[in-house]
Amino acid sequence: MTETEANSNFSKSRGRVIFEYILLALCLCIIALRATVTESPNVQSANQAINFSDTIYSLSISAALFLSFVSWLVWGFCCKKFYYRFTAMGIGLCLFIVASVVAGLAAANKRAAISNFTMTAVPLLMTVLLAQILDSKSKIKLVLAVIAALGVVSAYQCSSQLFTSNKQLIKFYEQYPDEVLAQQNITPNTLKHWQFEHRLYSKDISGFFTTSNSAGSFAMLASFAGIALFIEKFKNRRSKSSAQQLVICGLAIAVIIFGLVITRSKGAIAASLVAAAMFVLYLLFGNWLKTHKKVILIVCLLVVIAAGCAVVSYGLTHDRLPGGNSMLVRWQYWSASARMYANHPLTGIGPGNFTNFYLHYKHPAALEEVSDPHNFLLGVLTRYGPLGLVGFLAIILIPLWKVIFPRPVLLSTKTDRPEPNFKKLAIPFLIVISTSLLFIRPILIPIKTSGNIDVTIGAGTYAIIMIYVIFVLYVAPVAAFAIGLWLLTANHNKNKHGSFRYIRAALFCAVCGLLIHNLIDFAIFEQGVFTALCAIIACLIAIDSYQKSRPCLILKPAPLVRTLMVAAGLVLTWAYFDYALIPAVKSTTKIQQANQAGSLGEFERAHSLLAAAAEDDRLNPTASSLNGGLYLHHFQLTGRKDRNLLDSAKDSLLEAIDRDSADFKNFEQLTEVYTHLAEISTGQEKTDYLNKAFDNAQCAAQRYPGCARLRLELAQIAEQLGKTDTAIEQYKKTIEIERSFRRQFRQMYPEEEVLSRLGEERYQFAEQKIKQLSK
Repeated sequence: MTETEANSNFSKSRGRVIFEYILLALCLCIIALRATVTESPNVQSANQAINFSDTIYSLSISAALFLSFVSWLVWGFCCKKFYYRFTAMGIGLCLFIVASVVAGLAAANKRAAISNFTMTAVPLLMTVLLAQILDSKSKIKLVLAVIAALGVVSAYQCSSQLFTSNKQLIKFYEQYPDEVLAQQNITPNTLKHWQFEHRLYSKDISGFFTTSNSAGSFAMLASFAGIALFIEKFKNRRSKSSAQQLVICGLAIAVIIFGLVITRSKGAIAASLVAAAMFVLYLLFGNWLKTHKKVILIVCLLVVIAAGCAVVSYGLTHDRLPGGNSMLVRWQYWSASARMYANHPLTGIGPGNFTNFYLHYKHPAALEEVSDPHNFLLGVLTRYGPLGLVGFLAIILIPLWKVIFPRPVLLSTKTDRPEPNFKKLAIPFLIVISTSLLFIRPILIPIKTSGNIDVTIGAGTYAIIMIYVIFVLYVAPVAAFAIGLWLLTANHNKNKHGSFRYIRAALFCAVCGLLIHNLIDFAIFEQGVFTALCAIIACLIAIDSYQKSRPCLILKPAPLVRTLMVAAGLVLTWAYFDYALIPAVKSTTKIQQANQAGSLGEFERAHSLLAAAAEDDRLNPTASSLNGGLYLHHFQLTGRKDRNLLDSAKDSLLEAIDRDSADFKNFEQLTEVYTHLAEISTGQEKTDYLNKAFDNAQCAAQRYPGCARLRLELAQIAEQLGKTDTAIEQYKKTIEIERSFRRQFRQMYPEEEVLSRLGEERYQFAEQKIKQLSK
């Protein structure tokens, strides 16, 4: 029989303590890896296959965190007593998971939904896990010290980019432009070529992240984690030697802030200044703020609501937001996302499906295709629906609410807990994390060498270059982490009865600053930033439980309950691997092999591998889509005579459409297949194929109505079918879309030569066709 009681006075067995230290080390290693390895499985890319490895890496890292949570849960129930701290985020997490399942079932691409939900939900489970095992002040400060030390590493990488890497990339591109463009799958003299050069010469400082905004967001979290440790040291200073400790710790914080500044992320810097102002006000007027906190909170909410209404009103009036080019395009992202949500008000479009659905609503003049609306509220709302947004906000805001409105301390349950020595705790964790970075990062970021360079230089010079590359790429980040952690933890004074007051305030301001920044950005969803945010929220929850001596739920599981929990743990593990990880790994591996075979001209082997990949993962449309495109390419190489290749392409593309009906690209390729079939057919059969081509061209244009190229293709097919009025209408829309794009390009970049997204030749062709058909 199971008994329950609420008590905070308990002691853990030695085995349980060691096991929790192992789990803590694993979580910190994963936070470190995600902060030092670029992880972008959901970022829009010109190359469809470029993010395959990122997806596998992200799912593998998530698997490690998921297994940690499940292991802790099963271990706890297998012990004599199961201890659970109330995290106050349980209801929000349950709502978010339920909304994710509902949204996933309604998603067009269910494989993307499963992968994206997994990579979002698992760090939230890590939050619950850390909230349970951070049962001492030393552990909490260790987590903050690691995040701050990773901020030092990020600052080092940003500095390296600023002073060295960006210049080298520009130099290499100028020497070998064709090779670089081929690697990025970019056609020369196109809009994507111009965008690539624009990003390259802008010298974006992103560190280990995908954008400077993400690097700035992480630096914000790291700097406030360091400030929390600094204030704690300052309040607990005992002698003149403490001044040296403060200077050393302050040096680490200065490095992190320097990294934030050189990212040149306006949003991150502005949000950091707002968060810093909040923290300074707390330091100066903390007691007054506590006395009037309800009034202040109401005023802040009213200001937020008024500001939101003003922004929306301005956007609706002027069709943009006040500010530069970035605010112009953000309004286009937001308005498209609002229309997207209006058509999917209950379930959302599903996690991982934003990229394809955004094109359904994209403004015709907008330059870019994005994978996020650059507003975390809209991002969650469009993907998970209103229930998911409520759950997500509850997960983040309830811990912040408890900082503002803490419950009274339960003196009757207050107990002296064993406090591990912080310095002795930091040393082994420094060794473990540094070792994991030193040995795992080379596997994830292998050195790519060029055979041409190897031949032209001597062996000795090549060896020196490789040693330098290894040091810069692998050793230096680990050294920066070790130095940063030493600066933050050196000569730390042990303080058993210190207050978490200023640490709580600093972390509260950090989370608020991140949320403010991500009202106009998507950095919160980048795995390195999101995992660090979850760790900081876990610290806030653990501080509340530790400082206030919250009652802890203690269960005495019966043997049947233990057996059921072990079975549940095995089922959860099997479900993760069978539905999330293994299909993606098997399919991705074969897709990569097929890409290599196709580049070597081994088409039969490539087709076979892609067919097997599609069979391995029956939810993923990628392999079938690639196979259909490869059959089309193969058909063109054969002189356009082999009808069987077109039939195979048609079958593959129909399969891809069945797995993801929102992606316009499959319909566009299927249009090309039917067009080729019409070319090699006669009579009624030719007309039937042209009608099928027309229907699929319409489907493609419906899924990307702002694409002039699709409108042009649709007009040409309509013209062949004798649908003159439809052809004229589509030619006119082609011209209209192209002109709106040129107007916005001229508005955003008045000093640049106006580019044509459609292509000047096709643009002139469309104009001539309108004149001819109108006569």
